[in-house]
Amino acid sequence: MDYALQIQKLLLRKEKLSSPLDRITLLKQAINLADAHNDIEWGFDLRLDLIRDEKDTSHCDESLPAFTWILDAYDKNPEMFDEEDFLWEYKWMLGSVRRNSSISLEQIESIAEDFKTRLLRNGYSLRPYYTAKAHLAFFLNSPADAKKYIDLRNQEVRDEMSNCRACELDDDVELEMRLGNLEKAITVGNSMLTKKVTCTHMPFSCYCTCVKYFMKAGDTEKALEYFRKAEADLAQLSDTSQISEIGIMIRFLTDYDREKAWTFFEQHAHWNVDSEDFLDFLFSINVLPLLKGEGSRVLNVNPSLEWYREDNTYDLKEVYNYYYKKAKDLAERFDKRNGSGYFGEQFAEAV
Repeated sequence: MDYALQIQKLLLRKEKLSSPLDRITLLKQAINLADAHNDIEWGFDLRLDLIRDEKDTSHCDESLPAFTWILDAYDKNPEMFDEEDFLWEYKWMLGSVRRNSSISLEQIESIAEDFKTRLLRNGYSLRPYYTAKAHLAFFLNSPADAKKYIDLRNQEVRDEMSNCRACELDDDVELEMRLGNLEKAITVGNSMLTKKVTCTHMPFSCYCTCVKYFMKAGDTEKALEYFRKAEADLAQLSDTSQISEIGIMIRFLTDYDREKAWTFFEQHAHWNVDSEDFLDFLFSINVLPLLKGEGSRVLNVNPSLEWYREDNTYDLKEVYNYYYKKAKDLAERFDKRNGSGYFGEQFAEAV
């Protein structure tokens, strides 16, 4: 059978599947066929499809090497492709390299500058570039730098490569929350928090941000208000990319409704399997307070979990130690990479 026909049949099968992981499996088979026949055009398009599907998961195992291949293919064959076709995905990859503890800050900065160059030569504004710089500043716990880049973002023209208004408002809310301006944050994000502007994960993700910061401020009433909003929206979401938000919800419930926290943990713990380093760290530190304690407990969890037992009975200390070790290791790796103690501080707060 002609390999192109085989690829088309795999794509038809893929369209009938809803699970990103199942779709990725078929895409990898199609990519292997394209590569075996040195078909660069098929390889290019199929890898873009793979990146788009993996974005709906908590991991980035396939996307980074796929995107590296795309960049190399374009740079070697610029006459065959349109650079604009992958600039949107480039924004996603900037987030992924930031969340990967094995990639140095110097590499991240270099990648960001390459993105900037490609934006400019295709006639786009630097609005998405400054957004990426603000996200890195949040990651490094530098709200002053985040504010600087958000101000620069706002001076740039909005175009089709810019993040949607809902996602930008999420950044604005995050900034005010980090600065301790909780009520101002709600005012700033009002149109998104009241769903006048939305996107796939907004305002769900922002509701969870509100839960986190109101919980830190000791305002249980406000935290509960936004938890309930997040819980209502969660019913409409199915992709595992929101695992860090699930962790925030579990952390809140640990103090507010512990049995419900266990239910959330049972339902969603497997979303964290093979997740990106940063998401893994956030989920791990947020479940530690729930798991802390002695004794055993029956848990109905997904068999894909590394610590799964067929009898469903778990020594809580063992499960706690599993997430403790992961969180501690990731905190050390990120702090070494970032040259700070911010992740260690978050870990210490959790334990």
